Amino acid sequence: MSVVDKNTSHLAGEFLVAGELSRRGYPVSITMGRAKSVDIYAGTQGGIIVDAKALRSKSDWPITKDGINKDQFYIFVFLRTQKESKENKYTEYFVAKGEELLPMIETWGTMQVIKYSSLNNKDFKDRWDKLPPP
Repeated sequence: MSVVDKNTSHLAGEFLVAGELSRRGYPVSITMGRAKSVDIYAGTQGGIIVDAKALRSKSDWPITKDGINKDQFYIFVFLRTQKESKENKYTEYFVAKGEELLPMIETWGTMQVIKYSSLNNKDFKDRWDKLPPP
C-alpha cells in the first residue's frame, strides 16, 4: 500500500471543507500556495475566514499558539486511513473558533499540537452551527 503525501491530505481536507461549506449555502473561495495564512474565505455578512487542517490517523494536528487568530474558524478534518476510506468510513469534521483552541494546544518537545481526542466531543464534532449564517 502506498503512503499518502501529507500535502495531498491537507488539500483533500481543504476541498472537503469547501465542499461542505458550499453544500450549506456559503459562497467559498479556496486560496492556493504554500505561503498562505488562510485556506478558505466563506461568504457571510462580515465574511469568515476558515483554516482547514486534515489528517489520516487519530493522532495530533500540528498547530502553533502564535498562529491562532482568536476570531478565525478552524475546521479539523479526520480523513480516515486508506483502509478505512476503502471501507467507506465517513469523514469527521470538528469546528472551533480560535479562542476555543488556545487552551487545548499542547506542547510536545518543539511541536505544538491539538489532539484528536480533545476535539472528539459534542462541543466540536460536526458543530457547523458555530459558523455565522451565509
